[in-house]
Order: sequence, then C-alpha cells, then structure tokens
Amino acid sequence: MLVSRWCLAVAVFGAVALALSQAHPTHYPEVDVALWRERIRNGTAPPPFQSYHIHVLFVSNQNDSVDPAMAFRQKFMSHFGLTDDNPCNGLTHQGRLCMFTVDASSGSTDSPFVTSEWGMFLPLEDFAKFVPWTMQNRGENIVFIHPNSGMEKEDHTHWAVWQGDIWPLRPGVLCEVCGADNCECGH
Repeated sequence: MLVSRWCLAVAVFGAVALALSQAHPTHYPEVDVALWRERIRNGTAPPPFQSYHIHVLFVSNQNDSVDPAMAFRQKFMSHFGLTDDNPCNGLTHQGRLCMFTVDASSGSTDSPFVTSEWGMFLPLEDFAKFVPWTMQNRGENIVFIHPNSGMEKEDHTHWAVWQGDIWPLRPGVLCEVCGADNCECGH
C-alpha cells in the first residue's frame, strides 16, 4: 500500500520535485560570505546559523529504502500536525516549519544529494523540539541535518550532522559566494 501511495506522490509531485531539487539550500543573500571567511581564517567566530534543514535520504528504486523513508515522513508530519497542503515555498527563509516536496530524482546533478530525499525547513528556534524527536524515531533511515548560515559549502560539509550511514555529497553544486542579487556556484 505504501508503494502505491509513493507512486501516486511521484506522479503528482514529480515536476515540482525536479524543480526543487536544484534549489536545495536556503539562501541568505544578506550574509557577507567573504567577510565571514576572513573572520574564520583569523580565528574569530563563524557566521550564526539562521535555520536548519533535515533530510531523509533513500534509494528511489528500492522498496526497502522507499517504504521506511516515506513511512517516517508520514509519521513526522502526523506527529507535528503538518500536511502537504502548505509546502515550503522557494529558496528564501520560510519562517515556519514546512516540508519540501519529495525529491525522487535519484540525485539530480544540480542537487548536493546523490540519491532521492525528502526534507524540511526548520526554524532556528525549533531545533531542540524536532531534532531529538527525529533522532529517536528515525528507525534505520539515513538522516542528514545541516544549518543554513549563508555559507552553503560549510553548512553541508563542516557543520552538518549525520544520523546513520554517511552518504557522499556533491559539494561542488553549492554556492561559494553569495551577494545581494545572486550566488556564484561551483557548477
């Protein structure tokens, strides 16, 4: 039954998921990345975290990976009263807990992930509520938690936390330098 619901979700949300797979990080254009890199080199404080993302990774063509990931997503949404009716919208700060559309693309080359995933935007103030619940309820799912500081590479490589096996990432697709109007990315 979960597999048939999964197939329906892929059919309904496929186009949106592919579009969102390119747009993984939350952008904070007001963050002066060059300034923070210089401060880090000088041994002063790194930038503050603005929010978090929680991702659950799975292999889209393996039911023993898809079913637990989608069941965990449903359990999370049910436990915290979320629905797919009000998903995350775009790449900017959401200001609320919300779910991104499932990315069943098996790791689009524009995504930092090499496999399928579902994720959520987590406001800074909600970290202590949602992350412990995720830790205790993830089962065998692979969970990747990263901050959003405006320094996308560091957010995904140096400051991230894995629960379960560590999977490879594509850090080259993450932006290096963000300004007020755009980001210069490694792709």
